[in-house]
Amino acid sequence: MWLVLTDDSEQLNPSRPGLGHLIGLGAVLFPEDTVALYSNRIKAAREELKVPPTAEIKWSPKGGSWFKTDEGRAIRAELQRRMIDAAVEAGARSVSVVWDRGRVEWEVPQVRATVLGFLYDKVSNFLKSQDPPGRGIVVADEPGGNSAEQHAWLAETLPLTTQGTKYNAPTQVVMPILMAPSHHVPQLQLADLVAGVTVGAVAGSPYATSLLPRLLHIASRDKYGRVGGTGITLWPPDLANLYWHLCGDTTRWNQGCEYNLPHPGWDYHANAGIPAA
Repeated sequence: MWLVLTDDSEQLNPSRPGLGHLIGLGAVLFPEDTVALYSNRIKAAREELKVPPTAEIKWSPKGGSWFKTDEGRAIRAELQRRMIDAAVEAGARSVSVVWDRGRVEWEVPQVRATVLGFLYDKVSNFLKSQDPPGRGIVVADEPGGNSAEQHAWLAETLPLTTQGTKYNAPTQVVMPILMAPSHHVPQLQLADLVAGVTVGAVAGSPYATSLLPRLLHIASRDKYGRVGGTGITLWPPDLANLYWHLCGDTTRWNQGCEYNLPHPGWDYHANAGIPAA
């Protein structure tokens, strides 16, 4: 059994030219026998770095967070590196989906629902690829809003786990998607980091881009070692050259054909669009 934790992230105004509002979801998948190992590693890291017990680890901490203080800022990068290293030690894997509304400008609720469906497929594909095929329980961070809105969100996810999608039957995820507050669950805080780093790196954030190579150590890959379309999925497909710039993929499989990256028919062929890339 695998424990799958998921959280969302977005960027309204990416610094990478040519991108619009980005909406993303990230998930981390833990084998059941290493869930406690990860928790213990993070507990030890927090104690060593003197993080207050009540301080929630967030990619974008809110005002008033301890991570907004000088002490918090000083250890933030080191703590994030240790989170990823602990995930590597625990044998965790990650999958992420990022949608550019600047290119496919659907309404936000429709994008969020579609991205969740994409993520469900990526999680299902990963679980099916295990030997023997794995099963998973999905836990999402509590979305904003009141309890009625949260219950409505859970109800909207039920078709995924009862009917599946066009590409996956509801066989790998064995329960309806559950919900938990991330400040109580260190694995959900890692999912927040996965989503934040991935969306931030696509958006062109130098800080997120600097963390992405470390995060790629847990990114799910296809049988050819490619992250694109497996560990990280970008939509629409004309963003595929970013798999080369960000992940180092040298090829991309698209609509039955394999293309070398960077490909002149897609955006960001000559460069990644930002001077620091």
